[in-house]
Amino acid sequence: MKKETTNEIQNYFTDEVREQISGMTSSDMKDILRGLEGTPVWVAILKYTQERIGTVQGSFLTLDPVNEPTKIARYQGAITGMLDLQDAVLNLKFDSERKMNKDKVDEENKNDLGGAYGKY
Repeated sequence: MKKETTNEIQNYFTDEVREQISGMTSSDMKDILRGLEGTPVWVAILKYTQERIGTVQGSFLTLDPVNEPTKIARYQGAITGMLDLQDAVLNLKFDSERKMNKDKVDEENKNDLGGAYGKY
């Protein structure tokens, strides 16, 4: 990465941005991330991730596993890192769906039993 870019990125994290980060709860973060799925922003993230993975995977074709195992391991780690946000958002979505389905099934079961008081 260019030194200019590194400095710009470091300068981006102003006190205001750091305060916003520290002021957000983990629960709020998860809710916002869960809300990304299905939006145009989410599709852009997926597209970016897929394009970057394609570039990295192309590198595997040119690397010699005998002479360059460290580079291969580095690229494998890069792929894992690129997929982290995608996997986190999808796991939040699926966890939420499982909980909603469980709550729905529990409610249906309660109704089948006559509500809180049973059939009698």
